[in-house]
Amino acid sequence: MLTPEKTADLRLKYLEMLQSLVTRMAGYGVSIKSYCITVVTAVLGFSFTLQRPAVAALALLPLITFALLDAQYLRVERRFRALFDEIRQQPWDAAPSFEINLKVAPKVPYWRALGSWSIVNFYGPLAVGVIIAVIGARYAYGK
Repeated sequence: MLTPEKTADLRLKYLEMLQSLVTRMAGYGVSIKSYCITVVTAVLGFSFTLQRPAVAALALLPLITFALLDAQYLRVERRFRALFDEIRQQPWDAAPSFEINLKVAPKVPYWRALGSWSIVNFYGPLAVGVIIAVIGARYAYGK
């Protein structure tokens, strides 16, 4: 039989495990945004080097892909946050299960994550910038 202090310590460790997962998912989102900027900039630079505006339009492909991937990581992060809240609200005298499984985590719609301010406010202006670059390249090179 576990003492109440030991049970509370175990529950705290369980919450720390969940918090580390939330932190890791948030870190992935930052990395994805960084990679997106790098790839989009490289494609745009390549297009301007070749003087081919159509190639600049290809920068929208990785941008959309990174946005969708980032939204998925945000969705998973939100699910782990919700699981954290559920575990936090359980009675502290019950021993934790240490189960880390998204099947037991509350559902979060993918579209809600995709429409999040952290996705829309980053990838939206970037997409507008790519479109402006494509239009500018077409005007500059006339192709």
